[in-house]
Amino acid sequence: MNQDFELKELGQIKYFNCRELDNTNLVVNAFTTRTGGVSRTPFDNLNLSYNVGDEESRVAENRKIILDSLNIDYRTTITAQQVHKDKISLVRKEDKGKGAFKYSKGIAQTDALITDIPGIPLLMCYADCVPIFILDPVKKAIALIHSGRKGTELELTLKTLFKMKKIFESHPRSCLAAIFPSIGPCCYCIKEENKIDDYWLNEIKYNGEPISLQNKSGRSLDLRKANYGQLIKGGVEEKNIFVNEICTADYPELFFSYRRDKGNTGRMAAIFMLK
Repeated sequence: MNQDFELKELGQIKYFNCRELDNTNLVVNAFTTRTGGVSRTPFDNLNLSYNVGDEESRVAENRKIILDSLNIDYRTTITAQQVHKDKISLVRKEDKGKGAFKYSKGIAQTDALITDIPGIPLLMCYADCVPIFILDPVKKAIALIHSGRKGTELELTLKTLFKMKKIFESHPRSCLAAIFPSIGPCCYCIKEENKIDDYWLNEIKYNGEPISLQNKSGRSLDLRKANYGQLIKGGVEEKNIFVNEICTADYPELFFSYRRDKGNTGRMAAIFMLK
């Protein structure tokens, strides 16, 4: 595993942490695994989404388990109704607790959350899509992004950087960014050519490398590389981007995977909070 990331273990609970974000002492950051919760098959064990058919009481208990371990009050978390689009929502104090107990109470139709208010835990759910954490240590602002194929095509990560610049006056050169485990190009193939946006076919990303390759299974897409490219395009320095290249579909004991499990599965969560 990339040395910029650590797999932390607290009893049954395991979660990933980005050391470089931690070292700033400005944030709490975590990306959960599926271990250590109370959900039953196929959501076993630490499913953190209310929107997949799991029992709400078990999801609430799972959120309490992981957030207690991070010394965060699970009742204060802010989540979004993620829809694979490009809406970015600014989170304020009055949003505290939105979506903590009900999916329908989460911030509507949003796939990126940004804030500059300490003590507000942002939480987004994933099962293959790319979790991107951005920290501006100068302006003390953060972003948490959920970018799947559609969000990547819409350049949500790039747009989030622009929004941080506009609202917080963030300078991308000052920002740190971490890309946590997601599905890799090894396991993410699209067979139907009509589903492939021109973005994947025509865009040549950093170092002149393609973000899509033809193979015997169809066309493989590299979501991580594409989002990395958007961070570079937005002005984040290469030395300030940390990428965990573990593929979520490859490790059924650690991760839920929408693609591997054919949609019938739980969700991990990314948790990000300014101290």
